[in-house]
Amino acid sequence: MRYIGFVIDSCLPSFKACFERRCTPLALLHGWSSGSSIALMRFGWIAHEVNRNPSNKVRYELYRPWRRYAAVVFLKSMSAKCLSLAEKLKSEGVKTIFDLNVDYLTPSSGTFYYEGMKPSALQRRAVLSMIKTCDGVIADSRHLAEIASAHHPYVAWIPDNVCTGLISSTNGWKPDENGRLRLLWSGESVKAFELLRIEQILLELPPTIHLVLITNSLASLSRWYTPYRESFERLLSHISHEVIPFSTVGNLAKEYRKGGVAISPRFLDNTYNLGHTEWKISLAMAQGRMALCSEQMSYLDVAERAKGIGIRVCTEADDWRKAFDEIQRPEFDWASEQNGACRVVAEHYATPVVARDHLRFILGLL
Repeated sequence: MRYIGFVIDSCLPSFKACFERRCTPLALLHGWSSGSSIALMRFGWIAHEVNRNPSNKVRYELYRPWRRYAAVVFLKSMSAKCLSLAEKLKSEGVKTIFDLNVDYLTPSSGTFYYEGMKPSALQRRAVLSMIKTCDGVIADSRHLAEIASAHHPYVAWIPDNVCTGLISSTNGWKPDENGRLRLLWSGESVKAFELLRIEQILLELPPTIHLVLITNSLASLSRWYTPYRESFERLLSHISHEVIPFSTVGNLAKEYRKGGVAISPRFLDNTYNLGHTEWKISLAMAQGRMALCSEQMSYLDVAERAKGIGIRVCTEADDWRKAFDEIQRPEFDWASEQNGACRVVAEHYATPVVARDHLRFILGLL
């Protein structure tokens, strides 16, 4: 059996971390998980899929300092302690992999909308050091893979995934007889400024449109730069909306199953936003929700794989108007579009599909 360890969000179990009460003593035995959605999706679901097949003769687990590993993956982990551990492991013949989820490699440029959105020079140096040290790089989007390939010879694009249990087979939703249309947006509230990309479009929609925001506390809007908060509050004051607290990925999926259309407008005028993955829409599409979204590369990949069914990529304002006009027509084929949304996730983004590629990359490195 070959063991593959995962360090997530720089959570390294140690006696010092236990003494400082940042983790429990059990973390020394069983590993330390950050509990984030990324940890669940890019480690938990993948590990479950790999480990349930004994013929793989490989076990994925949270990093444990006493275990002898064949390889260690650093997922969103680029602290000085992580770099030191990567160097130590490499000197011992252990393969090391850095999982890159944000474009820290390109010097930051463009328009940034809130405090902390712009990757710092310190973060860039930390990631460059990790990539220089590690034996391989996993890039979470095709855009990131293209950038990372200029810095490392062994890079693989491995997208985010949706566990099979969250891919629905019943997609019979459509607007009611009054044409009430639920628009679904989910994400960290600090990133809700993205809705301003289609502010005018939303204001033009009929009063039967209802915006559902599934997010964390809106208190983080205080980090937004002027005048984005004022514009966002003005937008909400003019459209029907509700805010549903995010609790778990499972509960988010349940909310998607109630029906509606997922929207994901994005400002693509800065280096940070260009590298995002497709998970914001793929998780909704897995529940049969059609997606209307901006022309981000990850979304373009989904649209190409879906052959345009179950998703509309909108570049200009008129594209958004056309997409909303289309889905509000009485003859719109909801069943076909929603089945297509599910199908592209099942075929390209389901955990078994992504886990297979993840394991192939690890075994290739070993």
